[in-house]
Amino acid sequence: MRRHTILVALAMAVLVAATGCTLQRKDYEAVSIGQGPDEVKKILGDPRYRFEGQWIYTRDDPSDLTKVEVYFDDQEQVVGKTWQNPEIPWENHREGQVPGT
Repeated sequence: MRRHTILVALAMAVLVAATGCTLQRKDYEAVSIGQGPDEVKKILGDPRYRFEGQWIYTRDDPSDLTKVEVYFDDQEQVVGKTWQNPEIPWENHREGQVPGT
């Protein structure tokens, strides 16, 4: 019985690790201007990198160059976001206040 419990726990851990950061376009599109950090976390999860006013998400697969950036203002509200993939540039998207635009 104990061995079965350990195997189930390991299987669950592998499943969670495998799902990791899937970074789906539909989730990116669900993030809206004006949302707060908690709402963004519910949609995209924890960011891979967190800077002042900017969260960056990447996929777990290092060969997949898809990147999402979410920008926040001083009141911690989303003011802009980007979807970037250099391998599929026609899917790239920018919305709101994004630095460099």
